[in-house]
Amino acid sequence: MDTLSLNNDDDYMSDNGDSEQEMDENNPVVDESLMSTAEVKGKHKRRHSKCWNFFTIEGDRMPDGKFKCVCNYCNHFYIIDLHRSGTTTLLRHSRTCSKTPNNTCPKIDQLVFREMIAMAIVEHDLPYSFVEYRRVREALHYANPTIEFWCRN
Repeated sequence: MDTLSLNNDDDYMSDNGDSEQEMDENNPVVDESLMSTAEVKGKHKRRHSKCWNFFTIEGDRMPDGKFKCVCNYCNHFYIIDLHRSGTTTLLRHSRTCSKTPNNTCPKIDQLVFREMIAMAIVEHDLPYSFVEYRRVREALHYANPTIEFWCRN
């Protein structure tokens, strides 16, 4: 009796000219396109932060996992672990770097600034020598390098 078998796998497994690419234990066939993308993904990671417009990574990763990142404009370098601390330090430098193009520190009116500090000293009962504290001057200088300091007298 002639019956039509729908479960016949002979048609599915028929030879369509790919017998040379069959995989055996000694010579497995590997899709080269998949391998090359895996290698590229492992070696080169795209960098999305805006800081990479101002910085370049110099050399390879150090043994402790850190990178040497150099400013393109002032050649100041940072050795940071990008996986741990990210790019915040580099972004902060690019905002305050005086040699970065189109980066201007806002001009402040020295008399208005001095009056504001004087009001803070009076309002919070701070000593007049507050303006001479080393850390206060460092913080103010960090905020704006053009600040002119004065003494308590």
